[in-house]
Amino acid sequence: MKYKSKRLLLLIFFSSILFKASAQQVDTLTENAAVRQLIKNYEQAWNRHDPQGLAANYRIDATWVNWFGAYYIGRQDIEDHYRTTHNTYFKLSHYYTRSVEDIQYLATNIAVAHVRTGLTDDTRYPGETFEFRRMIVLTKKDGRWLIQAGQNAKLEKGIK
Repeated sequence: MKYKSKRLLLLIFFSSILFKASAQQVDTLTENAAVRQLIKNYEQAWNRHDPQGLAANYRIDATWVNWFGAYYIGRQDIEDHYRTTHNTYFKLSHYYTRSVEDIQYLATNIAVAHVRTGLTDDTRYPGETFEFRRMIVLTKKDGRWLIQAGQNAKLEKGIK
């Protein structure tokens, strides 16, 4: 009888672990669509040259590293940076998303995405088109994905 009781307890224990794990699975179809929408919102805000709209894609305590290595801390700092750049050398720029390379879920409310992007009409570099790979860490709170941290890397010619 003891053997059957232990077996039953083990079965219940492992069943509860499996149930908990399956209950915490990410609905990737829904979540990927939401993350892709955030990426699209960012692109649209850039092309409107809307610093507040760009910053709205970030958490209040977000951090960002641009392609030159400058480090911005907090949504307001990020917005101020966008305001400065979009009133000067990015004023006529066009930003595009080439592809979302991957979205990986570290937890149901934490994701990492790699996004290929491009930029034209930076007045510092007339006639040049730049390609980038952005890594963004996103967190979901109150049903909404936002950028928690990220970094932009300029791709040299020939990098895939």
